[in-house]
Amino acid sequence: MFKFELDVLLFLQNIRTDILNVLLQGITMLGEEVVMVLVIAILYFCIDKKFAQKLFFVTVSSAGINGIIKNLVRFPRPFATGKILCVREDTATGYSFTSGHTQTFASMSTTIAKKLKKPLVTFLVGILIVLVAFSRMYLGAHYPSDVVVGAVLGVVLALIGTSLFDKVENKKVLYLATIILLTPFAIMFLINPDEHFEDFYKIFGMLIGFLFAVMFEEKYAPLEYNISWWKKVLRVVTGIVAALLIKEGIKVFNVFDSLRMNLVFDALRYGVIVFVTLGICPWIFKKIKI
Repeated sequence: MFKFELDVLLFLQNIRTDILNVLLQGITMLGEEVVMVLVIAILYFCIDKKFAQKLFFVTVSSAGINGIIKNLVRFPRPFATGKILCVREDTATGYSFTSGHTQTFASMSTTIAKKLKKPLVTFLVGILIVLVAFSRMYLGAHYPSDVVVGAVLGVVLALIGTSLFDKVENKKVLYLATIILLTPFAIMFLINPDEHFEDFYKIFGMLIGFLFAVMFEEKYAPLEYNISWWKKVLRVVTGIVAALLIKEGIKVFNVFDSLRMNLVFDALRYGVIVFVTLGICPWIFKKIKI
């Protein structure tokens, strides 16, 4: 972190207003879990499961790499200096470098822009990536270097990830290879656990759940889309509600006092969420004909 970066954040902190706070909190949410879940649920249950799988793979893999970098570098957040007040500090989890919100949104939006291949969409995506990056600085969650590297890395990983997805015929092998590549880091981070590692284990669990969900859905309940619009809406609502119920419900079974076990439990919890939502839900839809 360079001295001028803290000066930038102090300047942004001094120009905060209630209106800007609300506006930029809304923009920063574009890089959060809820938006990714909603976009992928709509695509997966209503439009195109193959593209939804690509978007999930690229975005979550990018988030996993972000977690590795954060946990290796372990750079403190700006508000750890005592000079910066963070707005919505509860969403500023993990370490600072690089920005997870910026990188995740950059990967997700770049994948969408590449799919649509429209200059206007690409332009708007570029503007939104800049706005998300700016929001993270304005809210006091990240330094300028965090968001710049996060944005660039997010775009680059999206281009690499989409290319791999298109070239590898057996997608399950691609998913498994990604999990295998992340596994040594999952083991390493457990040797000296840190509460800031939580996000990485959630992502790791999601990828494992995704692999099993894809295998289950393809074998037992391949999704079809020649259904009425209200059934599609019902699919999305059911999937999101199921994910939320499982996310909160499984917490009841977490009786571990060990940080190491809590991290493993988070991986398991998010793996179950993805498996049920993307694997079991399509099977239920097939049984009840929606």
